[in-house]
Amino acid sequence: MAAVEQRTEASPEPRRLQRLTVAQLADYERDGYLFLRGFFAPDEIAPLQQACSADPEIGGALQAVADSNGKPQEVVSWSRLSDDLVGVYPRVARLVEATEDLIGQPVYHWHSKLSMKKPGSEGRWDWHQDYGYWYYEGCLTPDMLTCMISVDPSFPENGCVQLVRGSHRLGRIDHTRVGEASGVDPQRLARIMETHEVIDTVLQPGDAVFFHSNTLHASGPNRTDRPRTLLHCSYNAIANSPFVEGQEHHSYKPLVKLPDSVIRDGA
Repeated sequence: MAAVEQRTEASPEPRRLQRLTVAQLADYERDGYLFLRGFFAPDEIAPLQQACSADPEIGGALQAVADSNGKPQEVVSWSRLSDDLVGVYPRVARLVEATEDLIGQPVYHWHSKLSMKKPGSEGRWDWHQDYGYWYYEGCLTPDMLTCMISVDPSFPENGCVQLVRGSHRLGRIDHTRVGEASGVDPQRLARIMETHEVIDTVLQPGDAVFFHSNTLHASGPNRTDRPRTLLHCSYNAIANSPFVEGQEHHSYKPLVKLPDSVIRDGA
C-alpha cells in the first residue's frame, strides 16, 4: 500500500528563504527525494494556473506520448529558457540554489516540461528513472535531478506521481520495451516492489518535490473531472554536460538566477 506524505499549511511567503539544512540534505540522500511544502506561494503559482486554464493545449505545443498500453500522456517540454512565464520559474533563485545544495555542484538547466492530465484521461507514465534515458544522451554521472512543482492539486485519484523510496541507491537500471512504451526492466521492478516503499506525492499548488535522477517514479490515470498539471524543472551538474554529438540543446549554457520576488514583481 502506498504511503502518503502529510502536508503542512503553506506559508503565504516564499518557502525558500535560506539554503537547505543538514537534515534536509540527509533526507534527500536517504530517500532520493525531498518535499518542500509551499515552495511557491499561492499568488506565485496562480499565473501558471491561469495560463494553463486559459490555454490547455499550450498554443498547440502539447504532445501525446504513448504509455505501455498505448494510451496517451500529454506533455510539452523545452530546453531554452525564454523570458516568458515558463522560462522564469526554472531560474528563480530559491529553486536553483536548492538544486545546487542537493547535487552539491553548480548546475544548469537541462529541460523543463508541463505534464498535463486532462479530466478522465487514461494515460499513465510507466515506471522509469530519468537517468535511464539521460545516460544515453551523454551524461557520465547521475548528478542530475528534477524539481516537480504542483500547479493543480495532485493526489492518487487524479494520477499523482509515485516515488520509490531509496531506489536511487540501486544505480541505473536497464530500461526495455514495455508494451508500446519503454520503462524499467519488469523482472527487476517486481523485485524492487517487494523490498521498497512506494510514496504518493500528494501535493497542493505550489508544493515542490525534488527527486534524484535515479529515483524510480510513475503515475496513473486521472479518474477525476478536473485537470492535473505539474511543472517539472530538471537540472544537470555543469561538469556533467553531455559529451556525445546531437545533444547541443542539452549542453551547458550559463544559468542566470532571478530574484525570488521575480514572479510577484511581474518581471
